[in-house]
Amino acid sequence: MTFEKKPCYVIDASVVLKWFSRYDEDNLEKAKKIRKDFKERRIDIISPELLIYEIANVLRYKESIEEKVVLDAINSIYEMRILSSVSQMIMEDAIKLARNFNITVYDSTYLGFANNLKYPLVTADKKLYEKIKGYPGIIYISEY
Repeated sequence: MTFEKKPCYVIDASVVLKWFSRYDEDNLEKAKKIRKDFKERRIDIISPELLIYEIANVLRYKESIEEKVVLDAINSIYEMRILSSVSQMIMEDAIKLARNFNITVYDSTYLGFANNLKYPLVTADKKLYEKIKGYPGIIYISEY
């Protein structure tokens, strides 16, 4: 019996936020396809634990979203079991990457995390993508 290894991707908060969008945003269908492919076990996804804080914070500040909806969104992410802790080595890499690319440590944490795991990083953050697109393993969501 042979097992085919599924592709695995690191996703950042910009991708996950689209899962909870109520608007017709750019690449919304691509973001939903990533979630669908994961649920149907076509791919694996993983993200640093930082993701849950970013999602909770952004959704909390959207006045049009009720607290119960925010809690349901957070619970759904936990249920997916995609969150992983960030090691000291990843954090050190993230700080170097943040300085090299002039990006936030929040953004570089995803990049360092993906780099450490040797998985591609999928982002829907166009400004971030433009700053790091020369770095190996970066996928803008429209290319998924």
